[in-house]
Amino acid sequence: MSSAGYGNGAESNVGTLCLTCVRETGVDGGGVSMFSGKGTPVFMHATDATARVIEDLQFRLGEGPCIDAASTGQPVIVPDLAAHADELADRWPAFLAEVGETDARALFAFPIRVAGIGLGIVDLYRRTPGGLGPDQVSAGLSGAEALGTSLLTPDNDQGDNVSYPLTVHRAAGMVMVQLDSSIEEALVRLRATAYLEGMLVTALALDVLEGRRRFEKEES
Repeated sequence: MSSAGYGNGAESNVGTLCLTCVRETGVDGGGVSMFSGKGTPVFMHATDATARVIEDLQFRLGEGPCIDAASTGQPVIVPDLAAHADELADRWPAFLAEVGETDARALFAFPIRVAGIGLGIVDLYRRTPGGLGPDQVSAGLSGAEALGTSLLTPDNDQGDNVSYPLTVHRAAGMVMVQLDSSIEEALVRLRATAYLEGMLVTALALDVLEGRRRFEKEES
């Protein structure tokens, strides 16, 4: 997983939305990671050192609530790591052993999805055991939705926020075939990847058309 933050102004916005999600869900901290065009997780923001460690552990070990949420497209709620240790030892043996060295005692992961495409994950943690009430779960889902919307909102300097030129539509057609998706989902993936990598959608589209970039279907 890349440890670099986003470099074109998105990091501060992601950080603000992450902090809002942490506050409204009543947890102690959280982190956000996004997926590149190849599905590779890219670190975006962590509210504190514990949240960063939780992000790093999951992608280094390939297991944990974030990985499960990305795979299923559903929130993963672990209100008490100690109480569920036997069950979790079968699912996340390496992660459980290492996360126990942090001060996290409850974990919550919410997938960031737009138009059926997984764009990333919001990971939240609490230093004391305890679940999330219905309003807090709703806040987590809303926070993930806000992050997805922000990811696909064009910056003022992108210049293609009114309509897509023909090159983008042609590239979306190729991405649609590569992902075995709808054209709408292909456009979402193009927009999300361009935003994540700090480039114009038109520039990414040209790379697709000229064979320099290829998108891969997510593992189910």
